[in-house]
Amino acid sequence: MARTRDAIVGAALELFERQGFEATTVDEIAARADVAPRTFFRYFPTKEAVLFARAADDRARIAAALAARPPTEHPFLSLTTVASAFAADMEKQQKDIRLLQKLSSEKVWAYQRTLLDQEMVDMLAAFVADRLGVPVDGDPRPQVWAAVLMTTYRIAFHMWLDGGRKGRLGPALEAALAATVEAGAALSSAPGR
Repeated sequence: MARTRDAIVGAALELFERQGFEATTVDEIAARADVAPRTFFRYFPTKEAVLFARAADDRARIAAALAARPPTEHPFLSLTTVASAFAADMEKQQKDIRLLQKLSSEKVWAYQRTLLDQEMVDMLAAFVADRLGVPVDGDPRPQVWAAVLMTTYRIAFHMWLDGGRKGRLGPALEAALAATVEAGAALSSAPGR
């Protein structure tokens, strides 16, 4: 099964790079991977999903890293520590990042923002809720902290991309997180709070 999935991903990325995302069809990907189109859909619900095939692996890696954090550590500190380590890993994926930039279209980025980011927020919120011992929907902190981290990471990532991927992503993330801390400090020191 992993071999078939990898063949589909490899075929898709090769065709996307050569022909472009929009010009490549699922039938072409399936033919290149030597599978039937229905086999493609057993592994991936959409063409966008194959472009982000590593997202589930990334989520699993992040979940494992969060689970390994000390149980007494504040959950938001766990989130930011793991996000910083993930940022360092992202810096090493230059080829994949270049391909995503090349193929970027509103449809591709919409898929990332609406589906992949929400899946990540849900996973992060579940971690926070578990660490706090609260229900995900009964306390605002799990959803808020997860969404703040994802939004902050996305902003840092796009600033890094827009800057030509010069330097490291980690410091961009740290600067974005510092902006979040500054906003929180301003809110807590506001008169009448």
